[in-house]
Amino acid sequence: MFTQGRIRVFALSLADALCIAIAWALVVLVYWRLAGGYTPDLYLDFWPVAPAFVILNAMLGLYHGSWMYPAAPLPPVEEMRRLMLSALILHLAVVAVLVMLFQSMQGYSRMVVAISGVLTAVLAQSLRNWVRRALFSLHVGQIPVFLAGAGDVGRRVASILKTDAYTGFRVVGYFNGTVEARAILGVDGIPCLGSLKDIVPEAERRDVKILLACQDERLFRCQMKEFSAWFTYIEFLPTANAFPVFGARTVTFDGLGGLEMVNQARKRILRFQKWVLDRVLALLAFVFAIPFFIVIPILIKLTSRGPVFYRQERLGRYGKHFRVWKFRSMRADADERLKRLIAEDPKVADEWANNFKLADDPRVTLLGRFMRRTSIDELPQLFNVLSGEMALIGPRPIVEDEVKYYGTSYETVASVRPGVTGLWQVSGRSDTDYDRRVALDTYYVLNWSPWMDIWILIRTVLAVLLMRGAR
Repeated sequence: MFTQGRIRVFALSLADALCIAIAWALVVLVYWRLAGGYTPDLYLDFWPVAPAFVILNAMLGLYHGSWMYPAAPLPPVEEMRRLMLSALILHLAVVAVLVMLFQSMQGYSRMVVAISGVLTAVLAQSLRNWVRRALFSLHVGQIPVFLAGAGDVGRRVASILKTDAYTGFRVVGYFNGTVEARAILGVDGIPCLGSLKDIVPEAERRDVKILLACQDERLFRCQMKEFSAWFTYIEFLPTANAFPVFGARTVTFDGLGGLEMVNQARKRILRFQKWVLDRVLALLAFVFAIPFFIVIPILIKLTSRGPVFYRQERLGRYGKHFRVWKFRSMRADADERLKRLIAEDPKVADEWANNFKLADDPRVTLLGRFMRRTSIDELPQLFNVLSGEMALIGPRPIVEDEVKYYGTSYETVASVRPGVTGLWQVSGRSDTDYDRRVALDTYYVLNWSPWMDIWILIRTVLAVLLMRGAR
């Protein structure tokens, strides 16, 4: 019934136990080498922190909600927040126990405990993601689910789950409303198992306990009683339209159930916090990037003719025009070359019209390719952040011609400052298709939180270091 889910939970539990064991071992050994004066064996008495970390994580719902009956995982941002909270609570408890038992740390180092806690908090999600990718590659620990509905939402969900290692759901099959419409789900490898009335009989036969209901609300209400008689979990996804879910909670009013959605962007204290954080981090980043601002201009001048910086007009908050700064990564006559390429090659014209980028852009210099792969060309955008035109994290800064692709979502996206990095950049960057970019930008604005910004910053550093998806 939940065998694959329990395998997944066991693997994640093992990853957490290994994470905290590795963190403690590394810190103890390094501290012993640097400070000495004690034997590392002293810290073997701390072995209970590993199972305690797993138990605390289970209490915080970090194993797909339940060890025995796992379902959907927490969103990545919320998972990071709870992992950090769990590590903090556990290591504070270690200090408290030592003080209560011995009235002091009695030979144990507070520094070891503190650094071990920080390292555990930082590494836990990365190790979990490595385990998830391994399980996905091995086709193990993938929780079987049914998909009800093959409309836009159903196709999008199926497409995401087919390549998504994080969620851990494997779509066994889908069901659609009519015989004529059964075969319209455009995702290879997912069979149609019947119409909507066949869902429960097939679920009983295949022992599937989770349903992703991507149906019209009216149809869902009609079958809710039938679904609830069998399925342990029902995930209701009625629309592709984004709405605030981060921080949402269920509410009741005298028997009436509902969902409270939180608009984080309307909280002034959080907006002020983001304003301060953007400028402080941008200033720190600029200080660390000073060597690049010295070396890169010299290399640009040595390798190609033209100015060091490139400024392009983009749309900022409320559609206000501003110029974004970059190190020049193209030849000086790039704009003229683009016009000729579009006129001469219909494929180039289509690619530019769809993405506003070229996968193999002949205008980019050799140095420019390296700067783009490492995102060094975007360092001058720190000036835009310090001047208040951009945020460090936010939606993509787009050009005028891209507005039409955002449709009704543009006003939402334009209500905040565009960012140097953002959710779309850490979700595939140049490998992300345009519709998903719009969806990710809209999701970010509606679900923004300080924790999401922290998560994006960490993911940005990893994406840049690994040169993932950038062109």
